[in-house]
Amino acid sequence: MPYPASRLLAALVAAVVLLAACPADSEEGAAPAAERTRTVEDMLGRSVEVPREIERIATVNVDAFRMLLHLGAAERLVGIPSNMFGSRFAEEKTIEARAFEALAQTPRVGGGQPGAEINLERVLATDPDVFLYWAFTRRDEPGALADRAERLERQLGVPVVAVSTLGGDRSSAEAALEEIETAYRLVGELTGRQERAAALLEYYRDGVAQVQSRLPEAASAPRIYLAHRRNLYNHVAFYPPAEQLGAELVTAGRPGGDGEVSAEELVKWDPAYIFLHTPSKASRVSREAVLDDARLAGVEAVEQGRVYRFKGTYMGWDLATGLVDLVHMAKILYPQAMAGVDRAERGEAILRFFYGEPGLYEHLAEQSGLEGRR
Repeated sequence: MPYPASRLLAALVAAVVLLAACPADSEEGAAPAAERTRTVEDMLGRSVEVPREIERIATVNVDAFRMLLHLGAAERLVGIPSNMFGSRFAEEKTIEARAFEALAQTPRVGGGQPGAEINLERVLATDPDVFLYWAFTRRDEPGALADRAERLERQLGVPVVAVSTLGGDRSSAEAALEEIETAYRLVGELTGRQERAAALLEYYRDGVAQVQSRLPEAASAPRIYLAHRRNLYNHVAFYPPAEQLGAELVTAGRPGGDGEVSAEELVKWDPAYIFLHTPSKASRVSREAVLDDARLAGVEAVEQGRVYRFKGTYMGWDLATGLVDLVHMAKILYPQAMAGVDRAERGEAILRFFYGEPGLYEHLAEQSGLEGRR
């Protein structure tokens, strides 16, 4: 029997009310919208709403790229910094590229160095769940960077999280490490790899403590000069391993950060050791040229032939190579205290723990000249 019009109308109204009351994602197995996102605080102090499960990550930030490799989340990278594979600083593959060769086919979305250009179209084409941005550049204040991150988030239509390891606080190695730890914990939280992040940080701190426990308590601080990869007379003003080893940077107290110095200043400072920043073969300052530089006559490091290389920072801080440098420099500055420590064996163990691949130390030592004086 046909329904009266009034009953049919009531039924239709009830159905509309029921549909309106039900959330659109109440299908079986789907979580409410509020449960599909979470809020994190990035390293610019911004509150960013991100997906609860992040599977696709794009970044132009080498710091972030490297941390994702260390955390075992490389498979989530859908867009990577352009100069990690084929950097202008390296004639051969970086250790990151060597350890994760499969990423060579991943779209390159620009950047690398803090503040470099971002290809927005390429980023959008990767369809990321989140985009990892810089929290530090030498040219920008945090407030300006935060504004740029907000603008970038609007342009991309995806969450933008700012992160950096070695940023503005270079007052001490411990202050720098606190910033590094914040960065690893944040990326660990984003990827659900908090335990791995904690293990990486513990491994690093333990490695530093092991080296420091060997250092002679009564030893005077070795005087060292750190030359930047550009040339001998461009110095590196801050490097955590130097402080962790109790070395005295002869440039300490000089106004400003990294920058040019004169031969006269080097002679006056008279460092006992000179370390040449050598992230790759392409950036090598000639050791022979340093030893033959007539302007440096009388400098102890030159007279005694104590000119060595160190890996140093490379588009950001690397916990792994920082620890390798610590062992390498300790062997040079405190040979008796470090007797019995095999530099190659220790370096291989460190890099394998962080990158998961064998054979990386030999490659790094060749690129950066870490063996002996060459």
